Amino acid sequence: MKLALDARSIYRADRRGTGKNLIDLYHHLVEARPEWRVVMLHQGEAADDPFAGYPNVERRRIDIKGDRLNLWQQVRLPLAVRAVRADVLHCPANTAPRLPGAPMVVTIHDLIPLDERFATPASRKWGRNVSAAAKKADRILTPTQFSRELIARTFGVSADKITVNHWAPDSGCREEADTGELNRVRANYGLQAGRRYVLGFGGADPRKNTDALIAAWSKLPAGLRNDYVLLIVGVQEPALEKFRRQAEGAGLNGSCLLHGFAREADIPALLSGAEVLCYASRSEGFGLPILDAFACGTAVLTSNVTSMPEVAGNAAVLVDPEDILAIAGGLVRLLTDEALRAELVNLGRKRVKEFTWADCAERAACVFEEAAG
Repeated sequence: MKLALDARSIYRADRRGTGKNLIDLYHHLVEARPEWRVVMLHQGEAADDPFAGYPNVERRRIDIKGDRLNLWQQVRLPLAVRAVRADVLHCPANTAPRLPGAPMVVTIHDLIPLDERFATPASRKWGRNVSAAAKKADRILTPTQFSRELIARTFGVSADKITVNHWAPDSGCREEADTGELNRVRANYGLQAGRRYVLGFGGADPRKNTDALIAAWSKLPAGLRNDYVLLIVGVQEPALEKFRRQAEGAGLNGSCLLHGFAREADIPALLSGAEVLCYASRSEGFGLPILDAFACGTAVLTSNVTSMPEVAGNAAVLVDPEDILAIAGGLVRLLTDEALRAELVNLGRKRVKEFTWADCAERAACVFEEAAG
């Protein structure tokens, strides 16, 4: 079989979550199906090629002059799909061409932009594009049962053509035991040697609930805030300064550290060194940091809404992300009960074994075969 992939997220210079997940997925896929040929179709210059050396992977750069009105996806991509005579096209990022040129599988990660709490001026147009992709697709992949039900209900497509394909932790995310590496990362993020900390992944997006995490931290007993630091990473400017002012106004100087982008190479050590990951997001399509924390041997507090209970199972403390006192109470439980933390670490290590890229790739391969007939 010849499989064409819209590989723009893999070969873009500033590779993000979708691109990293695709690399893990397709590394396993091309090894599990060596007789297949995978054509990576992308746009623009690429910083590196993660599939260099794979004999059954071909990379093709296809550009279009004056790429406006999404012409690359709607015109250039289908022309390339026909030119390579692909048996199936995989569009991995929610949207797809109206006339794909081959049977098509679309990955729809989530419908968060359609939630009125997080909607932007562009959300309605995005929703129309995703709806068209869902209806045109021969098969749909999505990472959770929560998203499967929501996609079927929102777009009126049959749930039978939607396959839940759970992701797995980042292949580079594993427990870091090297003291030198742990201390290096501590120093980079302003953590004093020996000071215990709680890690949070924040952001300017209100969905990430950064303001509620800071407010919840201010509700902890003073003794706990003296013993622990709350370290929040991933917050962009100008929100970074706004949240720093919030922390200062709540009297959290020295007890709450806020940083911008965290290097991918630092994440395993940041998670491994933390006593707790606090991931009280208001909505997620999956929630990969939960699995990453399990892989790093870190206890997790996460939200009891959307996809997060499905991913966490019984291996985390679940709280209402809209309730600041509930977040604070969950943190108090975890930080004062060492036995509970140890139990959750053990449960997390067992839970994460249920999520593998090999299984993810096999499920995807079966869906591609079904779509190709």
